[in-house]
Amino acid sequence: MSMATNRSIMIRSVSVAAAAMLSATGLLATSGTAHAGSTTSDTLTNGGALTPGAHLDNGDAHLVMQRDGDLALYASGADGSGGQLRWHSGTTGEGNRAELRADGNLVVTAPDGAELWQSRTGSADCSHMPWTKLTVRSHGDMSILAGQDSEAPYFIPLWSASFGLQPSCGARSAR
Repeated sequence: MSMATNRSIMIRSVSVAAAAMLSATGLLATSGTAHAGSTTSDTLTNGGALTPGAHLDNGDAHLVMQRDGDLALYASGADGSGGQLRWHSGTTGEGNRAELRADGNLVVTAPDGAELWQSRTGSADCSHMPWTKLTVRSHGDMSILAGQDSEAPYFIPLWSASFGLQPSCGARSAR
């Protein structure tokens, strides 16, 4: 084998080992539905949903699909006391759920499927990015990020609770 071939094999081996290590430590996002219970996560990937009472947690930040139908982000004070409301969808209705759709649009729906709120991130502008994720950040923010599968993945911010819709994949502000 040539020196270039050996180097290529070594680089791929290191990449596979690093991915295995990240996966084993839980740093890679998993998809699915978040459920209320003892298992907590800070990430929801496309196709995942938050049902009433379910939450995503990261440090002192908590995104909760409340039983009253409002999707709400809370952050505790510096001393860990109280939960300050940082953002909410402004929706009401028992049985509402939040889902991050395959196209990257975060939507709060009523039990009958009616859309009550959406992030407007399901744009064709970022169709070259095959997946999205909603991540709760420990400092009390949450973001929807788009990414692609590659050896050096990168993310494009689509929306955040602090700044709304980002110009990289859309132009209107979600409120």
